[in-house]
Amino acid sequence: MLLRDPSTFAAASLDDGIVDARVVFLTHYIPLYQVRVLQEIAACVRDFHVLLSTPIEPNRDFTPDWGGLDVTVQNTWTVRRRWKHRDSKGTKFNDELYVHIPYDTQRRLRQLRPDVVMSLELGARSLGATHYCRRNPGTKSILCTYMSEHTERHRGWLRQTLRKRLVRRADALTYNGPSCQSYLQQLGVPDNALYHFPYAADDRTLHMGPVERVDGQTRHRLLCVGQLSERKGVLPMMTQLQRYCIDHPEQSIEMRLAGDGPLRDQLQSLSLPTNLTLTLLGNVPAKELSTELRSCGAVIAPTLADEWLLVVNESLQAGTPVIGSIYAQAVTTLIRDGINGWQYDPADESSLARSLNAYFGVSADRLTEMRHECRDSVEERTPAWAASGAVQAIRELWPARVDSETAVAGVKSESGQ
Repeated sequence: MLLRDPSTFAAASLDDGIVDARVVFLTHYIPLYQVRVLQEIAACVRDFHVLLSTPIEPNRDFTPDWGGLDVTVQNTWTVRRRWKHRDSKGTKFNDELYVHIPYDTQRRLRQLRPDVVMSLELGARSLGATHYCRRNPGTKSILCTYMSEHTERHRGWLRQTLRKRLVRRADALTYNGPSCQSYLQQLGVPDNALYHFPYAADDRTLHMGPVERVDGQTRHRLLCVGQLSERKGVLPMMTQLQRYCIDHPEQSIEMRLAGDGPLRDQLQSLSLPTNLTLTLLGNVPAKELSTELRSCGAVIAPTLADEWLLVVNESLQAGTPVIGSIYAQAVTTLIRDGINGWQYDPADESSLARSLNAYFGVSADRLTEMRHECRDSVEERTPAWAASGAVQAIRELWPARVDSETAVAGVKSESGQ
């Protein structure tokens, strides 16, 4: 249950004026879509600085653009590791991850002397941030988490134990969606310390025009966006599409994949039925992706694990229904069957087929209505809305420090923080 209504955050944050605080935000790198959200936070505080672990990770394909934000790249050790996921439903994958360990956090924070420190994720970066705040009890700490119960399953008891200790050190934590909120509650985070800090699509590249399209030219064309990797579920999706097209010879499908990755060659070598074609688009820049979304009938999001999945937001804004995996928090949060798309389970061999039957069985008039319902479902999810929960956390924490600094320091001391 949300104790604070996120829809009220944006208006309250802007109407209350600028927070007289210096805020430092620590993160791994800045994806293009996050620039606008951080700009909104920066506009609501006196000083806003970003400390990055790296300009960009090796498996990302875009040119960094920090949008005028005050950014410093830290001295960091980066470790490459494998994420091996197995669950009881039989979904499994290996995925490449990068773990960043910045080793100059204390020095950077001493130089900046922040009033509030925001730190992404529950790892070495946040450990350094909370350590600084414990040594400087007048500084508030906010840990920003982006997780789901599914992505954190089977992470191991040691990580779980360390996270419980880490979250107890924080003054506040943010969550990106309902599943993340539930996970943090299971770690023992009290409801009054939780703030909603979700994703928002980049409004500089979103399609804002009409959502209608010629049904006869677009219905058969489906789009999948993301890395061509095991975790993204593209191979199981293609296997299920092959079976569907064999069972439904009257239905032609053009599957378009926007993205690149280690499975590209394997996908190119697939033997497909005559009524199924596969087009590999490679990496598609954000501005071109909105055009691609408008030219397709629907998006398939087959991921086996995503703590959100922003293409769901982008697709809905473009008026493109999403046939999405239940292993993406964006799907379970935003998609309603027959309203703006359909949820399906990639581990269930017949689940995608049922969703495709529903999609191809919808009348052209009803599909046009759904396209408008798609856009309506994400109308409020702007960068300002996404930033408002974080601004609310800053606003509620910082006045408490100003008004009763001695009392707050005493509470921290008594609680062992």
